[in-house]
Amino acid sequence: MFSAEELSKLRFGMSDLPKLGGSPGDYEEKLSQWFLERSFFRDFTYRNPRGKKKGEELADAVVLFGDVGLLVQVKAQHGNREAAAWATEATLKALKQVQATHDNLKSGAIKKLKNDIYGEVEFDPASYPNLYGIIILAHESAPYDAQALVPEITQANFPIDVFSLRDVALLTHRFDTAGDFVNFVELRTDLRGSIRFLVNDEEKNLERMILHVRSIYAQHMQPITGEMLDKTVEAFRKSATGELLSLPEWKYGLAIDDMIARAHHKDPNLPWNVGQNSVSSAVGRFLGWLTRDRRIKLGKRIIEKCERAAKDGQPHYFSHFQKARGTASVYLVTNLARQERVNYLQFLVAYACFKYGANQCFGVVTEPIGSGRSYDFTLTRRELPPKSIQYFQSIEDPFGSGGAL
Repeated sequence: MFSAEELSKLRFGMSDLPKLGGSPGDYEEKLSQWFLERSFFRDFTYRNPRGKKKGEELADAVVLFGDVGLLVQVKAQHGNREAAAWATEATLKALKQVQATHDNLKSGAIKKLKNDIYGEVEFDPASYPNLYGIIILAHESAPYDAQALVPEITQANFPIDVFSLRDVALLTHRFDTAGDFVNFVELRTDLRGSIRFLVNDEEKNLERMILHVRSIYAQHMQPITGEMLDKTVEAFRKSATGELLSLPEWKYGLAIDDMIARAHHKDPNLPWNVGQNSVSSAVGRFLGWLTRDRRIKLGKRIIEKCERAAKDGQPHYFSHFQKARGTASVYLVTNLARQERVNYLQFLVAYACFKYGANQCFGVVTEPIGSGRSYDFTLTRRELPPKSIQYFQSIEDPFGSGGAL
C-alpha cells in the first residue's frame, strides 16, 4: 500500500500533501481538503469558495458531485481547554456556518464557484438537490455524541454530520472514490434513527453500519434479487472494513484513477477536442461513480487487454453495462492512428448503446502497454438514428455475449 505522500504523487493528479505550519487551523483545514480530494479529486473539490460579499468565505470546502453537494466546515483545537467544552462551542459555531452555506447555495445567492482545475464554474442550485453538511473537528478526545452536546444539529432542515479529523482520514481512505463516499453518506443518513454515531469512533460506527445495510439496500434497491443484495452488502463490508485495500489487486483500480486525472488534459491540436471543460468534467463524473471494487475489476481487464495488444498488435476491447444506472461503457486498446482509433471507438460505443439500450454511453481508447500513454474519450446521451439501428441489427455483435461485471 502507498503512503499518503506517495499517493498524492500517483493518484488522479492530487495536490501535494500539506505541510505543518501557518496560522492556527490552517494545516487542519488544508489537510481536510486534501482528504476530500482523495475521494472526489480536485475536479469536484472547491477549496475556500468565496461568499456573497467580497472577502467573505462560503465554506472551508464544498464538494459538488452528481446531484450531491457536501458543505464542509473545519475547526481545530489549540490550547488546553477541556475537550467536551471546546467541541460544544466549535460545533455550534460550525453549525451556524454550514447552515449559512446551505442557505446561500439554495437561494441562488452564489452564482459561481472557483475550482482548481476548471476555474470559475456556474452553480445551479437545482442541479444539487441533495446537500449534506459535514463538520470536521480536529482535536483529541474520547468518543462522544455530538448530537447530545449540540441538539440543534437534529433541528437542521438538511442532514449534518460531525466527524473528527481522524474519522475523515479513515473514511476517505476506505471510501476512496466518489461513488463509495456518496454511498456511505447516504447510508449514514438513512441509519440516523437506528444507530448512535460517535465522533472519534468511526471504526466502531462502521461496524455498526455493516449490521444494518442489508435492510437499507433491500428497501431502496427494489427490484433486487437475493444474490445481488448479498453482493452489494458484501461490497460495502469489504470497503468499510478496509479489506479491499489489502488486496494485491487493489493496484488495478489505479487504471481508472489515471483516466480521471487525464480527462481534462486536452490536446488543442486534435480536431475532436472542441467544446467546454464541462465535457471533461462529465467524463470525470461518469468514471467517478465507479466504486473501488468495480474499478479493480475493470482495471484488471483493461491491463490484460493492454498486455495482449502489445503482444499481438491487434485491437482488444470489452463492454461493461451497469443496469442499475442504465449506463454502458467501452474500453478499447489499439495502436491505430489517433483519428482511426477515435472512429473505431465511436462505432463500438454506438453499438453498445444499441445493444444495452443504455441512457448514457461512455468510451475510452488507449494504446498497448509500452512507452507513454494517451486517452481519447467519448460520452453521449443521444438516441441512435433509425439508420444506425437498422445497420446494427444486420451485423454480428462485436461484443459477443459478454459485458456485465
